[in-house]
Amino acid sequence: MILAGLILPVLKTPDNSPLHFIGYILYGTGIVWAIYPSKSKAAFGSLFNEGFRCFIVATLLMVIYTWIFWTANPKKMDETVAKQKEVQLKTPGDRTPLEIDQQAKDTRKYFIPMVIAGTVFDFLLIGVVVTTAVAGTLSLSKKN
Repeated sequence: MILAGLILPVLKTPDNSPLHFIGYILYGTGIVWAIYPSKSKAAFGSLFNEGFRCFIVATLLMVIYTWIFWTANPKKMDETVAKQKEVQLKTPGDRTPLEIDQQAKDTRKYFIPMVIAGTVFDFLLIGVVVTTAVAGTLSLSKKN
C-alpha cells in the first residue's frame, strides 16, 4: 500500500484516477489473507480478532506514511490547497474572495491533521467492513 502510495505521485497520476484505489484493494486483500489461514477456528470472534489486529496495524502504518508524505511534500500540499481555492473562486456562492483566501489559509494550517483524520476514518471503516464480511462468511461456511 505504501509502495503504491509512493509510486503514484512519481508517475504523476491524476488525483481522480481509479489507480488510487490500488491501495484499498491491497488493504482488503491483506485483511482477507490475515483471516483466511485461521478459518479452521470457525468462530466469528476469533476470525474477527485476526482481521482486527491486521487492520489496526495497517491503519497505524498508513497514518505514519500519510504524516511523513505530507510533511515531506509541502509543495504538494500547497498545490492541493491552491487547486481547492481556484475551484472555490470559480463558484464563490455566498463567499467573498477575501473569505475564500482566509479559508485557504486555514485549510493550509490544518491540512495535515485533516488528511490524517481522513486516513484513520477510511482505513478503520474499510477494515471493519472487510473483516466483518470475511469473518462472518467463513464462520457461517464452517457451520453449514
